[in-house]
Amino acid sequence: MMSLCQRVPRTAFAGGLAVAMLLGAASSGRAQVNRRDIPIATQPQQRFNSGQDIQPIFEGWSLNDDGSFNFLFGYLNRNYAERPHVPVGESNFFSPGEPDRGQPAYFYPRTNRYQFEVRVPADFPRDGELIWEVTRLGSTQRAYGWLQAEWEIDVNTITSNGRTQFGRSVEELYGNVAPSVTVEASHQSVTVGQPVTLMARMRDDELPTALPERDEDEPRPRRRDPTLVPPDDAPDIPDNIPQYSKPTPTRNHMSVLWVVYRGPSDAEFEPAGYQEWEDGMEGDGWTSGTFETTVTFSEPGTYTLRAFASDAMLISKANVTVTVTE
Repeated sequence: MMSLCQRVPRTAFAGGLAVAMLLGAASSGRAQVNRRDIPIATQPQQRFNSGQDIQPIFEGWSLNDDGSFNFLFGYLNRNYAERPHVPVGESNFFSPGEPDRGQPAYFYPRTNRYQFEVRVPADFPRDGELIWEVTRLGSTQRAYGWLQAEWEIDVNTITSNGRTQFGRSVEELYGNVAPSVTVEASHQSVTVGQPVTLMARMRDDELPTALPERDEDEPRPRRRDPTLVPPDDAPDIPDNIPQYSKPTPTRNHMSVLWVVYRGPSDAEFEPAGYQEWEDGMEGDGWTSGTFETTVTFSEPGTYTLRAFASDAMLISKANVTVTVTE
């Protein structure tokens, strides 16, 4: 088994959008370098709010009890703010075979791991490839799913890379069962601005066990000596592109995160981020829980909303579709 901190070796990183660089002030008379001439893949130190492409990622494969395989995929949206919509079709498809394999069409900033799985049969060729291709702004990027032995992963790999193990034991991890989740929407068709109530109902075993709550005001010790880390009293470096903060599951109790999985625009969820089970909510927060979330849309279209349901270690997924009109 290998760590997925490495990029898949056969994923195509060449191409990509380029960096717009100005060689001098306009008054100097120097020409401006075309943004296409410098691939973003060669400029990892640059950060951009918008205008960049999408890199699909093959995360690895796992074996099912019936002999079939799951290919797990995620993606890197190279933007720190922009959330591109790339509809499933000629710019967002799988090959060979069925082009729609349940992939996202709305992409949140930065790296989003283990977003979906594609089941392939037990007789899938050992030298075969399942390719996810995404094109944005003229830049085509691909991820190649294949059954190379080194890319076999399991729940330990997923929770380690997803940082959802929270220090619990491996024995508890392998004994845990992923929660089940069912979702529904109060309306399947609404108008722009009309709120929709989303309901997520979770059921689970008695694992994982509770951990001591962290004191958020207490500074956390560094895991290792800092390398190229400025001292605490150093002035901040000016930066007009803030670091994107991705929502993370809670370390105790069930929690649910709603996102736009497919759709032309973002939506406003209330509450936003992972909603943790609290006293007074239905269920006990460990073996059962019901979560109510409100979503409002600002643009018409057909939206697939996805619930990521966490038992404080493992995450399950469920979708609901809402049509929004003017």
